[in-house]
Amino acid sequence: MNHAPQYTDEQLINRLRGGEAAALDELFRRYYVQLCRIAARYLGDENQAEDLIQDFFASLWEKRGTLPQLETVGPYLRRSARNRSLNYLRDQKKIPVDNGEIPETVPAVPVPSAMETQELRARIHGAINQLPDRCRMVFMMSKLDDMSHREIAQSLDISTKTVENQMTRAYRFLRKWLALLFLFFPWV
Repeated sequence: MNHAPQYTDEQLINRLRGGEAAALDELFRRYYVQLCRIAARYLGDENQAEDLIQDFFASLWEKRGTLPQLETVGPYLRRSARNRSLNYLRDQKKIPVDNGEIPETVPAVPVPSAMETQELRARIHGAINQLPDRCRMVFMMSKLDDMSHREIAQSLDISTKTVENQMTRAYRFLRKWLALLFLFFPWV
C-alpha cells in the first residue's frame, strides 16, 4: 500500500507555488468542507457557498505563482472564504442595510425526545440564523472570524458604534432565546 507523504499546510502552499496540482488537491481535501461552512453562514445558501469555494480553489491555482508567503495557511484560507462571501454579497447588492431590529417573537422550540450536544449546537445556530441579516453578519464576523469591531466596521463600511449596537442586539436576542430554551428544556 503506497501512502502519500504528509506535508504541512505551509509546505503544500510552497509546492502549489511551484505548480504541483497534487498540493492543491490536498489543500482542497483538508479545507473544502470547513470553508463551505463559513461561506454558507454568510450566504445562507449551501449550494452557492460550494460554488463560491470551488471558484476560490480554482483561483488559488490560477494565482499560484503570486501567492503570498504565509506563516499559517488555515487562517488565510478562512479569511479568504469570508472575504469572498462578503464580496459576493456586495456584488449582488445583498449586504443587509436593515436597522437591525430584533423580531418581537421568538420561534417556539419543538419538544425533543433526547437533547444531544449536536442538536443543541444546531439550535444555537438556528437562533443565530434568526438574527436580522446585518446583526447576524456582524456577530459571525466577531465570533467566528475573530475580527475586532474596527475590522468589522472597515469591512462592512459602517461605524464601529454600529458594530457595537449590532453586537448588543445579537447578545440580547441570543440571551433571551437561550433563556427560553433552558426554561422549557432544563435538562439541556
